[in-house]
Amino acid sequence: MGFKLSEIDVGQRITLYISSNNRNMTLGAFIKKQLANNIVSITLDYSGDKRLIFDNVQIDVEFTQDNAVPFIWHNAKITTYKTEYVLQVFTDGTRHNRRNSFRVAVATRAQFYMAGRGSQFVMIKDISLSGFSIADRNKELGLSKGDRVSVYFEDIGHKLDLEGIVVRIEEREDMTVYGLEICNLCKDLSSYVSVKQRRNKGK
Repeated sequence: MGFKLSEIDVGQRITLYISSNNRNMTLGAFIKKQLANNIVSITLDYSGDKRLIFDNVQIDVEFTQDNAVPFIWHNAKITTYKTEYVLQVFTDGTRHNRRNSFRVAVATRAQFYMAGRGSQFVMIKDISLSGFSIADRNKELGLSKGDRVSVYFEDIGHKLDLEGIVVRIEEREDMTVYGLEICNLCKDLSSYVSVKQRRNKGK
């Protein structure tokens, strides 16, 4: 049995996976108002002043409830009505195993920037099309969930300029690992993950 969009409570967070021409972006949003069984108005987790247009892109919608396996709706549509963003889905949500989003080991130094803190270097632990993680061996970053950061690094002929929002914090004995959702478009990301996966398998 599928999960209906109308079953998500107002105020709950959803994740939008947006893709176009091999470019991928992850964007958070919140349910603002239920309009119909398959239509809701949403508030985007987006700080820019420019109004976003969602023409000619593919949109998947993910919802996670109480750390359970998330539900996903494929081929959704976002339109604007007056000042509102309106999200429409055309099927019920199905369970989504995130393991399908292949994560590759990176272990590469990157330049890290966060508003109000300047620039420093961090270690990128791994990366996928939807997110990346930072290994903080000195436990000095002190990030919190919801913090937005930027990282930049070059590897195997690719230039990765990523913006991410912290969604997971894992305290280990020897390090703190921060998991981030990617929230911008990066043209080299898809190619980089594919090449890195092949190289890692060849080792």
